[in-house]
Amino acid sequence: MKSPKAQVQFRYYETPPDCHMLALLGSNWIREYGNDLDELHFHNCLELGYCRDGGGAMDFGDEKPPYEKGSITVIPPKFLHHTNSRPGKKCHWEFLFADVDSILAEQFPEHSYIRARLARRINKNALVLRHGEHPQIANLLLAIMDEHRTKPEHYIDSSKGMMQSLIICLARLCGDAADDTGAGNQIGAISAGLDYVAKHFREKIAVSMLAKACHMSETHFRRMFMRSMHISPLAYVNRMRVEAACTLLFTTNIAIGDIALKCGFVSISAMNRNFREIMGMSPTQCRKDKQYYERKLSDSRILPYEGWR
Repeated sequence: MKSPKAQVQFRYYETPPDCHMLALLGSNWIREYGNDLDELHFHNCLELGYCRDGGGAMDFGDEKPPYEKGSITVIPPKFLHHTNSRPGKKCHWEFLFADVDSILAEQFPEHSYIRARLARRINKNALVLRHGEHPQIANLLLAIMDEHRTKPEHYIDSSKGMMQSLIICLARLCGDAADDTGAGNQIGAISAGLDYVAKHFREKIAVSMLAKACHMSETHFRRMFMRSMHISPLAYVNRMRVEAACTLLFTTNIAIGDIALKCGFVSISAMNRNFREIMGMSPTQCRKDKQYYERKLSDSRILPYEGWR
């Protein structure tokens, strides 16, 4: 009897273009983490977490390092992971999601090699750090979170400057990555394809384009993608498009037909079909039922990815 395939979940966070960071703060993140869930997940951004209270263990697949009050997690994009509290106990985490590539592009606009080297170091592996052992990293992270919590004058400029310093501190800590082909666990082999989708999902995408980005034949790419993601490449593209549509539905008054075109669907009927398959309702129904969307957002699950099996 074959064992069931493990679930893999994608949690997408869109960072504001003015600061390339998204802070998830406050009492909403006091909860029991994991334990009732089996799947690992990954993000589109660098995830920085700070444990304000409680304890448990991270799940990085083969490694399960413990965490406690004052622990800091540094989890690269596309790195499979999961957070587990001690059974029956709540933890208080706060999170900062950062688009490292965009932040570095502003910091080093004329030096692509420096940008690539710093990003490669940070993306090398996931880390669990202790506040007392890495006070500079901890204090920068907490200061950025406090800027976003209180939003004083020029807080965006202040937090961007501190984030640039934090990225360099993390890159120093991680050292050079002469060979980063293993970054992101088993997703590393198709990483370039995932990056291509993130940048171009609003355009027409063929699987051959993604395979070319990964320097694979189309057949081999499809096989590697299904093995890593348990979903087809085009289904993945459509999920990205539905996620972008969700954002526009709840943050703008743009007509649904225009949203379909902005998000890469060839027609409104194509968006309706994919939207209903993924969200369980039409875009019109979802726009009216804002509580449904907010409930998904509060659970860190903007989309239900039960199909990723």
